[in-house]
Amino acid sequence: MRKIVFLAGLFCLTGLAQQTQQRTSVFGDYYPISIKPTVRYLSSMVEQEEILFDANPVVYYSFYNNMVKNLQDVNDKRFSSTFYASFQPHIRMYNENSRPVKTPSYRVFLGFQLLRKTDGNHFVAAALESGHYSNGQSGCAFDTNLDDETSPCDAVYAAITDQTNLSDILNRVNGNFSTNFTRVSGNFRLNNLKKNTPYQVHSFTGWYELWHNNMFFVADIGGYNPLDIDIYGRHRMGFEYEYLHTYKETLKYSVGFRLQGISGAHPSVEPLRTEVFGTWYPFKSDFGFFVSYIYGHDNYNYRFVDSGNQVSVGVSWDWFTPFEIKRAEALVSEQ
Repeated sequence: MRKIVFLAGLFCLTGLAQQTQQRTSVFGDYYPISIKPTVRYLSSMVEQEEILFDANPVVYYSFYNNMVKNLQDVNDKRFSSTFYASFQPHIRMYNENSRPVKTPSYRVFLGFQLLRKTDGNHFVAAALESGHYSNGQSGCAFDTNLDDETSPCDAVYAAITDQTNLSDILNRVNGNFSTNFTRVSGNFRLNNLKKNTPYQVHSFTGWYELWHNNMFFVADIGGYNPLDIDIYGRHRMGFEYEYLHTYKETLKYSVGFRLQGISGAHPSVEPLRTEVFGTWYPFKSDFGFFVSYIYGHDNYNYRFVDSGNQVSVGVSWDWFTPFEIKRAEALVSEQ
Protein backbone atom coordinates (compact mmCIF):
# COMPACT_ATOMS: atom_id res chain seq x y z
CA MET A 1 0.00 0.00 0.00
CA ARG A 2 2.81 2.43 0.82
CA LYS A 3 4.34 1.80 -2.58
CA ILE A 4 1.06 2.65 -4.32
CA VAL A 5 0.68 5.87 -2.29
CA PHE A 6 4.28 6.84 -3.03
CA LEU A 7 3.81 6.26 -6.76
CA ALA A 8 0.54 8.22 -6.81
CA GLY A 9 2.24 11.06 -4.95
CA LEU A 10 5.06 11.13 -7.44
CA PHE A 11 2.57 11.39 -10.31
CA CYS A 12 0.86 14.32 -8.57
CA LEU A 13 4.12 16.12 -7.83
CA THR A 14 5.34 15.70 -11.39
CA GLY A 15 2.03 17.03 -12.72
CA LEU A 16 2.21 20.01 -10.35
CA ALA A 17 5.75 20.75 -11.49
CA GLN A 18 4.58 20.58 -15.09
CA GLN A 19 1.77 23.09 -14.44
CA THR A 20 4.19 25.38 -12.62
CA GLN A 21 6.58 25.18 -15.53
CA GLN A 22 3.84 26.30 -17.94
CA ARG A 23 2.95 29.31 -15.76
CA THR A 24 6.51 30.48 -15.15
CA SER A 25 8.34 32.26 -17.96
CA VAL A 26 11.73 30.77 -17.09
CA PHE A 27 10.21 27.29 -17.76
CA GLY A 28 7.99 28.29 -20.69
CA ASP A 29 10.76 28.44 -23.29
CA TYR A 30 11.39 26.28 -26.31
CA TYR A 31 14.30 23.81 -26.55
CA PRO A 32 14.44 22.03 -29.92
CA ILE A 33 16.76 19.34 -28.50
CA SER A 34 15.56 18.10 -25.12
CA ILE A 35 14.68 15.14 -22.89
CA LYS A 36 11.02 14.55 -22.00
CA PRO A 37 10.05 14.05 -18.33
CA THR A 38 8.63 10.57 -17.80
CA VAL A 39 7.26 8.27 -15.10
CA ARG A 40 6.87 4.61 -16.02
CA TYR A 41 6.67 1.00 -15.09
CA LEU A 42 9.86 -0.69 -16.31
CA SER A 43 10.46 -4.43 -16.33
CA SER A 44 13.69 -5.72 -14.80
CA MET A 45 16.68 -6.42 -17.01
CA VAL A 46 18.62 -8.70 -14.64
CA GLU A 47 17.67 -11.21 -11.96
CA GLN A 48 19.51 -9.36 -9.18
CA GLU A 49 16.95 -6.53 -9.00
CA GLU A 50 13.20 -6.09 -9.42
CA ILE A 51 12.25 -2.62 -10.65
CA LEU A 52 8.96 -1.10 -9.42
CA PHE A 53 9.09 2.11 -11.43
CA ASP A 54 11.47 4.47 -13.22
CA ALA A 55 11.21 8.30 -13.35
CA ASN A 56 12.96 11.17 -15.14
CA PRO A 57 11.69 14.49 -13.64
CA VAL A 58 13.71 16.68 -16.03
CA VAL A 59 13.76 20.50 -15.77
CA TYR A 60 15.35 23.27 -17.90
CA TYR A 61 16.15 26.81 -16.72
CA SER A 62 16.80 29.48 -19.36
CA PHE A 63 19.25 32.33 -18.79
CA TYR A 64 18.39 33.55 -22.29
CA ASN A 65 15.92 32.19 -24.85
CA ASN A 66 14.47 34.02 -27.88
CA MET A 67 13.18 30.97 -29.75
CA VAL A 68 9.45 31.39 -29.13
CA LYS A 69 9.65 35.08 -30.02
CA ASN A 70 11.47 34.44 -33.29
CA LEU A 71 9.56 31.34 -34.36
CA GLN A 72 6.13 32.90 -33.84
CA ASP A 73 7.03 35.34 -36.62
CA VAL A 74 6.26 33.23 -39.71
CA ASN A 75 8.43 35.52 -41.88
CA ASP A 76 11.44 35.50 -39.57
CA LYS A 77 14.32 33.34 -40.86
CA ARG A 78 16.95 34.47 -38.34
CA PHE A 79 18.85 32.18 -36.03
CA SER A 80 17.24 31.64 -32.64
CA SER A 81 19.28 30.68 -29.58
CA THR A 82 19.13 29.75 -25.93
CA PHE A 83 21.60 29.44 -23.06
CA TYR A 84 20.36 27.37 -20.13
CA ALA A 85 21.03 25.02 -17.22
CA SER A 86 19.37 21.63 -16.86
CA PHE A 87 18.90 19.23 -13.95
CA GLN A 88 18.08 15.69 -15.08
CA PRO A 89 17.67 13.21 -12.22
CA HIS A 90 16.97 9.56 -13.03
CA ILE A 91 15.30 7.64 -10.20
CA ARG A 92 14.30 4.01 -9.79
CA MET A 93 12.44 2.30 -6.99
CA TYR A 94 13.31 -1.34 -6.44
CA ASN A 95 11.33 -4.01 -4.63
CA GLU A 96 13.48 -3.86 -1.49
CA ASN A 97 12.01 -2.75 1.84
CA SER A 98 15.20 -1.44 3.41
CA ARG A 99 16.42 0.59 0.45
CA PRO A 100 13.52 1.61 -1.78
CA VAL A 101 15.61 4.14 -3.76
CA LYS A 102 19.30 3.40 -4.31
CA THR A 103 22.12 4.70 -6.49
CA PRO A 104 20.05 7.37 -8.31
CA SER A 105 21.52 9.27 -11.27
CA TYR A 106 22.02 13.02 -11.56
CA ARG A 107 22.95 15.00 -14.66
CA VAL A 108 23.58 18.72 -14.11
CA PHE A 109 24.89 20.78 -17.01
CA LEU A 110 25.00 24.04 -18.95
CA GLY A 111 23.81 24.11 -22.54
CA PHE A 112 23.63 26.29 -25.63
CA GLN A 113 21.36 25.73 -28.63
CA LEU A 114 20.93 27.36 -32.04
CA LEU A 115 17.92 26.93 -34.32
CA ARG A 116 17.39 28.02 -37.91
CA LYS A 117 14.00 28.05 -39.65
CA THR A 118 14.33 27.22 -43.34
CA ASP A 119 12.35 28.71 -46.22
CA GLY A 120 10.16 25.60 -46.14
CA ASN A 121 9.38 26.13 -42.44
CA HIS A 122 11.56 23.22 -41.39
CA PHE A 123 13.85 23.41 -38.33
CA VAL A 124 17.60 22.82 -38.16
CA ALA A 125 19.08 22.89 -34.64
CA ALA A 126 22.37 22.19 -32.86
CA ALA A 127 23.22 21.89 -29.15
CA LEU A 128 26.38 21.94 -27.04
CA GLU A 129 25.99 20.71 -23.44
CA SER A 130 28.58 20.05 -20.75
CA GLY A 131 28.43 19.16 -17.07
CA HIS A 132 28.46 16.43 -14.44
CA TYR A 133 26.91 12.93 -14.25
CA SER A 134 27.01 10.82 -11.07
CA ASN A 135 25.01 8.85 -8.52
CA GLY A 136 26.30 10.47 -5.31
CA GLN A 137 27.53 7.21 -3.75
CA SER A 138 30.81 6.44 -1.94
CA GLY A 139 31.15 2.65 -2.07
CA CYS A 140 33.51 0.57 -4.17
CA ALA A 141 31.77 -0.09 -7.50
CA PHE A 142 32.42 -3.84 -7.35
CA ASP A 143 32.40 -4.65 -3.62
CA THR A 144 29.61 -3.73 -1.20
CA ASN A 145 31.93 -3.91 1.83
CA LEU A 146 34.58 -1.44 0.66
CA ASP A 147 34.85 2.32 0.14
CA ASP A 148 35.75 3.77 -3.25
CA GLU A 149 39.35 4.86 -3.95
CA THR A 150 40.88 2.77 -1.16
CA SER A 151 43.66 0.20 -1.49
CA PRO A 152 41.32 -2.81 -0.98
CA CYS A 153 38.95 -1.42 -3.63
CA ASP A 154 41.87 -0.89 -6.03
CA ALA A 155 42.78 -4.55 -5.51
CA VAL A 156 39.25 -5.52 -6.62
CA TYR A 157 39.74 -3.55 -9.84
CA ALA A 158 43.15 -5.18 -10.37
CA ALA A 159 41.49 -8.61 -10.30
CA ILE A 160 39.09 -7.69 -13.14
CA THR A 161 39.98 -9.29 -16.48
CA ASP A 162 38.43 -9.17 -19.95
CA GLN A 163 36.55 -12.34 -19.06
CA THR A 164 34.95 -10.88 -15.88
CA ASN A 165 31.19 -10.43 -16.02
CA LEU A 166 30.85 -7.00 -14.42
CA SER A 167 27.07 -7.32 -14.06
CA ASP A 168 27.57 -10.25 -11.66
CA ILE A 169 29.90 -8.35 -9.30
CA LEU A 170 28.43 -4.81 -9.49
CA ASN A 171 27.78 -3.12 -6.13
CA ARG A 172 24.10 -2.27 -6.56
CA VAL A 173 23.70 -0.79 -3.07
CA ASN A 174 26.14 2.14 -2.93
CA GLY A 175 28.69 1.66 -5.72
CA ASN A 176 30.18 4.98 -6.84
CA PHE A 177 29.60 6.25 -10.38
CA SER A 178 30.96 9.63 -11.47
CA THR A 179 32.17 11.44 -14.58
CA ASN A 180 32.02 14.77 -16.38
CA PHE A 181 30.76 14.87 -19.94
CA THR A 182 30.29 17.03 -23.03
CA ARG A 183 27.63 16.32 -25.64
CA VAL A 184 27.20 17.71 -29.17
CA SER A 185 23.80 17.18 -30.84
CA GLY A 186 22.09 18.02 -34.12
CA ASN A 187 18.40 17.90 -35.07
CA PHE A 188 16.42 18.31 -38.27
CA ARG A 189 12.60 18.59 -38.22
CA LEU A 190 10.74 18.15 -41.46
CA ASN A 191 7.35 19.82 -41.01
CA ASN A 192 4.35 19.06 -43.21
CA LEU A 193 2.13 22.13 -42.82
CA LYS A 194 0.10 22.08 -46.06
CA LYS A 195 -3.44 23.38 -45.77
CA ASN A 196 -6.23 20.82 -45.33
CA THR A 197 -3.74 18.02 -44.60
CA PRO A 198 -2.66 16.50 -41.26
CA TYR A 199 0.10 18.20 -39.36
CA GLN A 200 3.14 15.91 -39.43
CA VAL A 201 6.72 16.13 -38.21
CA HIS A 202 9.67 13.88 -39.03
CA SER A 203 12.37 14.54 -36.40
CA PHE A 204 15.94 13.27 -36.83
CA THR A 205 18.47 13.70 -33.99
CA GLY A 206 22.09 12.58 -33.76
CA TRP A 207 24.51 13.09 -30.88
CA TYR A 208 28.02 12.37 -29.65
CA GLU A 209 29.08 12.40 -25.97
CA LEU A 210 32.60 12.41 -24.53
CA TRP A 211 33.22 11.43 -20.89
CA HIS A 212 36.18 13.38 -19.46
CA ASN A 213 37.69 14.00 -16.03
CA ASN A 214 37.79 17.81 -15.69
CA MET A 215 34.51 19.71 -15.52
CA PHE A 216 34.16 21.86 -18.65
CA PHE A 217 37.67 20.53 -19.49
CA VAL A 218 39.05 23.03 -16.92
CA ALA A 219 38.20 22.29 -13.26
CA ASP A 220 39.32 19.10 -11.54
CA ILE A 221 35.90 18.63 -9.90
CA GLY A 222 33.57 15.64 -9.91
CA GLY A 223 35.51 13.53 -12.41
CA TYR A 224 35.94 9.79 -12.61
CA ASN A 225 38.11 7.33 -10.72
CA PRO A 226 40.99 6.59 -13.16
CA LEU A 227 40.31 2.86 -12.69
CA ASP A 228 36.73 3.33 -13.89
CA ILE A 229 37.28 5.02 -17.23
CA ASP A 230 38.59 1.88 -18.92
CA ILE A 231 35.32 0.21 -17.89
CA TYR A 232 33.09 3.16 -18.80
CA GLY A 233 34.48 3.83 -22.24
CA ARG A 234 34.99 7.50 -23.12
CA HIS A 235 32.75 7.70 -26.16
CA ARG A 236 28.98 7.43 -26.63
CA MET A 237 26.91 8.22 -29.67
CA GLY A 238 23.28 7.93 -30.66
CA PHE A 239 20.50 8.54 -33.15
CA GLU A 240 16.75 9.08 -32.72
CA TYR A 241 13.90 9.26 -35.19
CA GLU A 242 10.38 10.34 -34.18
CA TYR A 243 7.27 10.77 -36.29
CA LEU A 244 4.57 13.05 -34.84
CA HIS A 245 1.10 13.18 -36.39
CA THR A 246 -1.80 15.41 -35.41
CA TYR A 247 -5.07 14.76 -37.23
CA LYS A 248 -7.88 17.32 -37.07
CA GLU A 249 -6.91 18.18 -33.48
CA THR A 250 -8.61 15.00 -32.26
CA LEU A 251 -5.78 12.49 -32.63
CA LYS A 252 -2.16 13.14 -31.77
CA TYR A 253 0.45 10.43 -31.51
CA SER A 254 4.11 9.74 -32.16
CA VAL A 255 6.20 6.66 -32.93
CA GLY A 256 9.95 6.28 -33.20
CA PHE A 257 13.14 4.57 -32.19
CA ARG A 258 16.43 5.38 -30.45
CA LEU A 259 19.87 3.84 -30.96
CA GLN A 260 22.85 4.29 -28.62
CA GLY A 261 26.37 2.93 -28.85
CA ILE A 262 29.28 2.79 -26.39
CA SER A 263 32.87 2.70 -27.66
CA GLY A 264 35.85 1.53 -25.62
CA ALA A 265 34.03 -0.04 -22.66
CA HIS A 266 34.90 -3.32 -20.91
CA PRO A 267 34.35 -6.41 -23.13
CA SER A 268 31.46 -7.66 -20.96
CA VAL A 269 29.45 -4.49 -21.73
CA GLU A 270 26.90 -4.76 -24.54
CA PRO A 271 27.83 -1.74 -26.73
CA LEU A 272 24.40 -1.22 -28.33
CA ARG A 273 21.04 -0.13 -26.95
CA THR A 274 17.85 -0.01 -29.05
CA GLU A 275 14.46 1.36 -28.01
CA VAL A 276 11.24 1.54 -30.03
CA PHE A 277 8.35 3.58 -28.64
CA GLY A 278 4.89 4.95 -29.27
CA THR A 279 3.07 7.81 -27.50
CA TRP A 280 -0.60 8.83 -27.53
CA TYR A 281 -1.66 12.35 -26.46
CA PRO A 282 -5.38 12.04 -25.59
CA PHE A 283 -6.18 15.45 -24.13
CA LYS A 284 -4.96 17.92 -26.79
CA SER A 285 -2.09 18.78 -24.46
CA ASP A 286 1.52 17.84 -23.72
CA PHE A 287 0.48 14.90 -21.51
CA GLY A 288 0.84 11.49 -23.17
CA PHE A 289 0.80 7.76 -22.52
CA PHE A 290 3.64 5.73 -24.00
CA VAL A 291 4.86 2.16 -24.37
CA SER A 292 8.35 1.04 -25.36
CA TYR A 293 10.53 -2.00 -25.88
CA ILE A 294 14.25 -1.92 -25.09
CA TYR A 295 17.05 -4.27 -26.07
CA GLY A 296 20.72 -3.82 -25.16
CA HIS A 297 22.59 -2.20 -22.28
CA ASP A 298 20.92 -0.34 -19.42
CA ASN A 299 21.13 3.48 -19.19
CA TYR A 300 21.01 3.91 -15.40
CA ASN A 301 24.43 5.03 -14.09
CA TYR A 302 26.82 2.07 -13.60
CA ARG A 303 24.12 -0.36 -14.69
CA PHE A 304 25.25 0.04 -18.28
CA VAL A 305 27.15 -3.17 -17.44
CA ASP A 306 23.72 -4.89 -17.44
CA SER A 307 22.05 -5.91 -20.69
CA GLY A 308 18.89 -7.67 -21.82
CA ASN A 309 15.27 -6.89 -22.73
CA GLN A 310 12.81 -4.49 -21.10
CA VAL A 311 9.28 -3.27 -21.68
CA SER A 312 7.85 -0.08 -20.22
CA VAL A 313 4.49 1.66 -19.90
CA GLY A 314 4.14 5.17 -18.54
CA VAL A 315 3.33 8.84 -18.99
CA SER A 316 5.40 11.66 -20.47
CA TRP A 317 5.20 15.42 -20.79
CA ASP A 318 6.33 16.96 -24.07
CA TRP A 319 6.89 20.59 -23.09
CA PHE A 320 7.30 21.82 -26.64
CA THR A 321 4.78 19.94 -28.80
CA PRO A 322 1.81 22.27 -27.98
CA PHE A 323 3.87 25.30 -29.04
CA GLU A 324 4.78 23.62 -32.33
CA ILE A 325 1.14 22.70 -32.98
CA LYS A 326 -0.05 26.27 -32.33
CA ARG A 327 2.70 27.60 -34.53
CA ALA A 328 1.73 25.14 -37.27
CA GLU A 329 -1.86 26.37 -37.14
CA ALA A 330 -0.63 29.94 -37.55
CA LEU A 331 1.52 28.93 -40.51
CA VAL A 332 -1.36 27.08 -42.17
CA SER A 333 -3.62 30.12 -41.81
CA GLU A 334 -1.04 32.21 -43.65
CA GLN A 335 -1.11 29.92 -46.70
